[in-house]
Amino acid sequence: MKIGEAMVKDVVSVDYKTPVSEVCKLMGEKKIGCVLVTKEGKPYGIFTERDLLSKVLMEGSLDEEVGKYCSTPLIVVTPDYDIVESARIMAEMKIKRLVVVDEESEEVKGIFTASDLAKVLAEKGVLLE
Repeated sequence: MKIGEAMVKDVVSVDYKTPVSEVCKLMGEKKIGCVLVTKEGKPYGIFTERDLLSKVLMEGSLDEEVGKYCSTPLIVVTPDYDIVESARIMAEMKIKRLVVVDEESEEVKGIFTASDLAKVLAEKGVLLE
């Protein structure tokens, strides 16, 4: 199975200059665990609940720009990546999300999360290999 079949396609993004407090409010309203951070309209990083807990609350301020605390560089894959390979990347890099981009245009197509992987496993009821 390919990652493009299981990814979340509705990606929420914010500009890197957006205050962390606004980003947290948006994440709460949308009930999401991360947002894509853009800089000059291009993907720059990802801000996650982990970034909030381990960076902002430990050493920063909710009034500062989200770009200061987002995780960079982005770890990206294309929609044709195999889910098993994607899971290996996530495990090796100790991350819970991969940004999915079009290979030619580099346009963001979605995000593949650990929850998406669990959903695939539950629906298939078998191991992927």
